[in-house]
Amino acid sequence: MELSAKQRPLVALLLLVLAVGAVVALVAWPVRLLHAHYDRHIEEYSDRLARYRRIAALQPDIETAIAAVEKRDSRKFFLKATSPTLAAAELQGLVTKIIESHDGKILSSQSIPNKDDAKTATGRIAMSINLGASIVSLQLILRQIEVSEPYLFIDQLTIRANQGRAYRPVPGVQPEFSVQMTVSAYMPTVESKR
Repeated sequence: MELSAKQRPLVALLLLVLAVGAVVALVAWPVRLLHAHYDRHIEEYSDRLARYRRIAALQPDIETAIAAVEKRDSRKFFLKATSPTLAAAELQGLVTKIIESHDGKILSSQSIPNKDDAKTATGRIAMSINLGASIVSLQLILRQIEVSEPYLFIDQLTIRANQGRAYRPVPGVQPEFSVQMTVSAYMPTVESKR
């Protein structure tokens, strides 16, 4: 098919426009994608910067809160003794006093050896206690352990009834339960005394 003299310049102009359009598309499309990529990163980093600025603005409040915590006497939550042996004796004395003040009977108690954990800044002292108490006494003992200072923690607790299935309660007499528990507390170490 032959083109007429009028059609040839139009076809040449159309080919020129297509060629220029193809060159522009080959250059402009990657540039547009690159700009979109950088726009996303700029937006992401701007959001991150805004978050960091909000966090940095909280610094005075955080420093004030830290100072308030440091002013508290945190030593009252730890055992007073600084050696494991003395701390175990102090813990045993505290627990014995609590149990006996609420009509519990200590059957046996034993200090549990401490497995030093280098990750913690405090030394954990624990003891295993077997005791007998009525349910009311046991409630009072557990409550007193919960609210005591220094903080005492019950790590394990087992309660067994001393009566069989055929037990008939006697009016005015509380049945006694056999209780085995592990109580622990923390003593300050060199790092926590500062």
